[in-house]
Amino acid sequence: MTDEQRLKDNCRSYAHVYLRRGKIQRKPCIHCGESKAEMHHPDYNKPLDIVWLCRPCHLALHAEENPAESKT
Repeated sequence: MTDEQRLKDNCRSYAHVYLRRGKIQRKPCIHCGESKAEMHHPDYNKPLDIVWLCRPCHLALHAEENPAESKT
């Protein structure tokens, strides 16, 4: 694993532990209101700073952030 991959993995793991323990609550997508949402971390140095997005909105956000990666 690269240092960046390790940081992202640790951040996701930390947030999932808090979710399982009930310290953070799942919320609907901030864009469309879909109840089935997943975590998005705008900053991997802040694992509890979470934005809730449904899968299509999450993929669209990443496509906007990384246009070169979405074309492959």
